[in-house]
Amino acid sequence: MKKVLLVFLALGLSLFAQSEGITPRQFKVEMSKNCEVMMLREKPERKAKKIFTSASTGDCVENMGCIRNITQKELDSIEKKKRYYVAWENPVWCKVAYGNKKGWIEQQYVKNEPCKENE
Repeated sequence: MKKVLLVFLALGLSLFAQSEGITPRQFKVEMSKNCEVMMLREKPERKAKKIFTSASTGDCVENMGCIRNITQKELDSIEKKKRYYVAWENPVWCKVAYGNKKGWIEQQYVKNEPCKENE
């Protein structure tokens, strides 16, 4: 009985998410300048080798998961003056796919926003 209830609950949430246009599997690219293109990294590190793409602001990329080397709880426990530096030093990295290219990008360059089918 519990399994059946969980299946109906999961199905209901899935249908609600689809009706609301929520697609957590995708991000919208948001570069700081509209003329910039998205550069991916081979590893979640600022100095890692670059992977060039043609994706730019407004394009959609597949979300393959995000990581950070520090937890939010740890970050919140740091005094405010140091917190900004620690957050900058440990950005959230998201692995994304664009066409046949896969790599890492800092979360600040993507929006957790639904993408339309025709984009």
